[in-house]
Amino acid sequence: MTQQNDPAQQKDPTQQNDPAQTLEATTLRERFQGPVLLVTYDGIKKVNITEIEKYEIHTSTGSFTKIDILFCLMPESADELGNALRINKEVEAEKLRTDKDPHKRPKIIGKRPMRKLVQKNVKVTFRNGHILYGIPIEYNEYNFTMNVNNQMILVYRHAIYQFEIANPKKDKSTDTN
Repeated sequence: MTQQNDPAQQKDPTQQNDPAQTLEATTLRERFQGPVLLVTYDGIKKVNITEIEKYEIHTSTGSFTKIDILFCLMPESADELGNALRINKEVEAEKLRTDKDPHKRPKIIGKRPMRKLVQKNVKVTFRNGHILYGIPIEYNEYNFTMNVNNQMILVYRHAIYQFEIANPKKDKSTDTN
């Protein structure tokens, strides 16, 4: 006799299996309803997410390996970023990418120190040179959400080049738009 799978007991394939990733799934599925902008090393992609796996995000237009994604936001949030998004030309010129080997990736601020930065103004420089100024809200080992000009951004920690408490006077002289 073969056992039938009860559809009511089957997990939704769009839900993640890894509990540490629930911040990502909650943000992408519940908070960012509809299309999402994925900011990747190869540009910005407007997509509808169909499935979230441990290492990939599947969309209506194809799949993205998570280590190629820097941050995500809702399309209507992009116009609201304003001066909270800048470019560091020196970092951009290095053409850095996230290393595929997790052991070779630099550790960017662990969970305990991250707790101290929640609700403080921070400057996040990504490996592609983008800089975001905002306030971290929630975090886990792999990503965090931040409030950037009253817009929620989901940041992938593997994409961070530098993370620091923001000093607006100093930062204006060192960044280029």
